This record gives sequence, structure tokens and C-alpha cells, in this order.
Amino acid sequence: MSKKNSLGHNPLAYSLRNHASFDFIRDNNSGKETSEEKKVSKKVASYYLEETVVDSIREIAEKEDESYSHIANRFLKDSIKKTNNNPD
Repeated sequence: MSKKNSLGHNPLAYSLRNHASFDFIRDNNSGKETSEEKKVSKKVASYYLEETVVDSIREIAEKEDESYSHIANRFLKDSIKKTNNNPD
């Protein structure tokens, strides 16, 4: 059996943290905006919630086939909007 000639190194085998780049992948976007470019910037936050609240969010997320964070984010945005529109 003969060895197959190598076409080069596998760039995916290296850590992406420091030095790897994917400039070998051609950009097929051709100047068009994608939905990924319109994403809202996000921050990671950690909160302690009651178990019943977390369970309810998970149930709703599973029913709607959405992520837990998407549902929690939507509820928080709605609550903030409601609070700002109806100050007591």
C-alpha cells in the first residue's frame, strides 16, 4: 500500500484562540448583508431564579421550539417595556 500525498495541514486541527484563520474559505457573500450581520450585541449574565420560574421558562421554550435564553430575554424585554410605559 502506498501513502496518499498530503494536500497540506488541517487548519481545523489547531486552536482557534490565537493564530488560526479561515482565510482559505472563500467569501460567497458578494457584498450582501446577512441576518448574522444584523444581530444585536449581547452580554452573558448570571442570575439566581426560583426553580419554578426556570421550569416554566423551559416548558414554554420547548413548546415554542426556542432556546431558553430567547424566551427569558423576550419576557424580560416585555416586562421592562411594560414597566417603562406604566410608571407607578
